[in-house]
Amino acid sequence: MRKILLGTTAVVGLALVAPVANAQQARPAAAPAAPPALPATSVAPTGTAAALFQTPVGITGAGPHGNDGVPNVPTTPTTSGLIVRLGGYFEFTYGNVQDDADKAFFRNSAGSTAAGKDTTTNVIDSTGAVIGTVTTPGAAAVNLNNARGRQRSDFRNDAEINLYVDGVAANGMRYGAMLEMQMDNMVSTAGDGTGVSFDELYGFVKGGWGEIRFGQEDSAASLLQVRRPATQGLGESGDWDEFLPSPGYVGAGIGDGNDATKIIYLSPQMMGFDFGVSYAANRGEGERADNASSTTAFQRDFTGLTNEISAALRYRGTFGDVGVQASLAGQFADPAQQSANGAPLASKDQNITTYSAGLLLRAWGFAVGGDYTWGNYRTVPAGGSIAQGIDGSTQYAAGITYTIGALSLGGLYSVAEQDNGATVADRTQTYWGLGAAYVLAPGMTLFGSYNQIKDENIPTAAPTSAGATLAKFGPNDLTRDITVLVAGVRVAF
Repeated sequence: MRKILLGTTAVVGLALVAPVANAQQARPAAAPAAPPALPATSVAPTGTAAALFQTPVGITGAGPHGNDGVPNVPTTPTTSGLIVRLGGYFEFTYGNVQDDADKAFFRNSAGSTAAGKDTTTNVIDSTGAVIGTVTTPGAAAVNLNNARGRQRSDFRNDAEINLYVDGVAANGMRYGAMLEMQMDNMVSTAGDGTGVSFDELYGFVKGGWGEIRFGQEDSAASLLQVRRPATQGLGESGDWDEFLPSPGYVGAGIGDGNDATKIIYLSPQMMGFDFGVSYAANRGEGERADNASSTTAFQRDFTGLTNEISAALRYRGTFGDVGVQASLAGQFADPAQQSANGAPLASKDQNITTYSAGLLLRAWGFAVGGDYTWGNYRTVPAGGSIAQGIDGSTQYAAGITYTIGALSLGGLYSVAEQDNGATVADRTQTYWGLGAAYVLAPGMTLFGSYNQIKDENIPTAAPTSAGATLAKFGPNDLTRDITVLVAGVRVAF
């Protein structure tokens, strides 16, 4: 899931890129002519509603870094005529965690066996008559872990480097590529959890007709959806779950399409409206054709989601001092068709159908809004398919923020529900949180949040129509209570 807040970008100097270009061609005798100027932007006064929602002239679709990202317009081209900009962020956070899944009871019960039942066997003589019985005691309860509760405090790092390449053709068409390198949690026996992978990695062309992106990128629905406001790191899928021993959240915006390799179209804004559509053949990404965890199973083997289509319609406008954003989005996919060994599935899951609607209002320093998501999916929206006989999932979120100068304050409330089968109560995750962020210096933000989560009736495996086995956090406790206090600093560049 993406949790990024891209900062301003910086121009990479000619000296950085000239050696690469010159390796492919001879240095020209004279400096090449500058490419046609990039389209100018028209920016409303800072702090006004128009500034918050305006689409600059010449910037189409969702922008290069997300649904509201507006790139700086640098003036120094490379020898190839392309402009290269570098951006990203570094983030350091502290977390204080109180989680029922950290308690010794939960850890030990997960690795223990219950006492076995006694068995009775008849004793038979040579004629076949029963002359008695022998009782064999069942196995004693075994504690395999004998674990202590986990440490409550921890630190973590996060970082991204974003490279944006932009050029303008003679006919005015803009083209280029976006490379977003993230510090990913690549854990191995010798790893330190700071491996680098590509989150987004795509090329694009765009003009007055809109924008086409091709490569690893979020779905169109994820790029254009409008959601509740929140301060830095606050939210039902915010920074708090990064400190948990297992995935914590099921409430989030409509899925990002797993950053699968796909093709996306984003329209220009017309009378305040724009729209987008995207298609991914499967959930695979990157160069490889096999699954990341296997050299024999291939991403074209119908073992996961296929034919994923998403679409969204968005409106952005201002009415006096009030800025308005609204969206309606949908995401659809076919479920797995066969198992990893190639055998057809006896019963296929339901097709994924996910819908989301959102509304956001801004005025006089306040932002207030919410979103509602529903459909046939499990885990995060459009993240996984559900079995036949399982009802659909729902979630809603509402938030408010207030910004005065360098200080932002916010609060958020969210509820997500997912069916566990006919005989078991629904999984219900309730989240509320309070947050604050303060811009200490250009590009440097201090932030903190208090997050409270109540997660009830958590299935230990994918639910079926017959029901599900639920995790216990005490002898008769089916509720996981989580409290996470987060404090951090972010440097965006």
